[in-house]
Amino acid sequence: MNPPVVAQIENDILLDSRRAIIHTTQGWLAVADLHFGFEVHRAGQGALLPDFGMDHIETTLLDLLSDHLPRRLILVGDIMDGSGSAAQTLQLLETLQPQVQQIICILGNHDRPGLYQNWPFVETHREAGFLFSHGHHFKAVEKAADPADRIHITGHEHPAVRFSDGAGLRVKLPALVREKIAPSRERWLLPAFSPWAAGSPYRSPHATEHWVCAPQRVWRHDAAIREAK
Repeated sequence: MNPPVVAQIENDILLDSRRAIIHTTQGWLAVADLHFGFEVHRAGQGALLPDFGMDHIETTLLDLLSDHLPRRLILVGDIMDGSGSAAQTLQLLETLQPQVQQIICILGNHDRPGLYQNWPFVETHREAGFLFSHGHHFKAVEKAADPADRIHITGHEHPAVRFSDGAGLRVKLPALVREKIAPSRERWLLPAFSPWAAGSPYRSPHATEHWVCAPQRVWRHDAAIREAK
C-alpha cells in the first residue's frame, strides 16, 4: 500500500491527497460532501449505477483516521446523498464512532430527517480561529460570524481544476480553494469527498490558492487562479 501523500497548506495544517484537511496541533480532521449512499438513493429514482462508492468512502475514512489519529472528525455537510440513503449513512457513522473521540456532523442541504433525527447535527462548528459550515447558507453564516473566526471552512461547491493536453485529453481533479473574503478573513472550500462528485471549476476573483488532489500527489496550481480571474 502506498503511503499517504500530504502537503502543508498552512502552519500545522495538512491537505491529504484523499481530500481531507488535518490540523495537527488542534487535533481535527475535516472532509466535506460525502454524499454517502449516492448509488442507493439514485437507484430509488431509477438510475442504474455500480455499487462501489459506499465501500470506497468507508475504507478511505477509516484509513485517514488510522493514519492521522485525530481526536475529532468534522463532516462538513452533505454527509448523505438523500432520503434513500439514510439507513446506510447512519450505519457508516456507527462504524466510524469507535475510531475517533468525537464526530461532528454539520447539516448540509442533502442531509435529511431520516439521518439528523437519529444522530446529533449542528448548523455550524468552531475550532480556535476556524468556523465550519456547509456553505449553502454561506452569506448568512458569514454575516453572523465572530471576528475571531479567521478562516471559514465550507463544502457545497465541489471545486475542481480542469487540465488539458491540447490534443483532446482532458481530466478534472478535485481541489481545495482558498479565497480572501475580508482583509483578515479567508474562506476555504473543501474538495468533495464523494468519488461520484466530479466537481467543477470554482471561479472567483478573490481566490488566492488552488490545491489539487490527485491519487498520489497534492500541489498548488497557480494557473487556476489566473483562469478564475
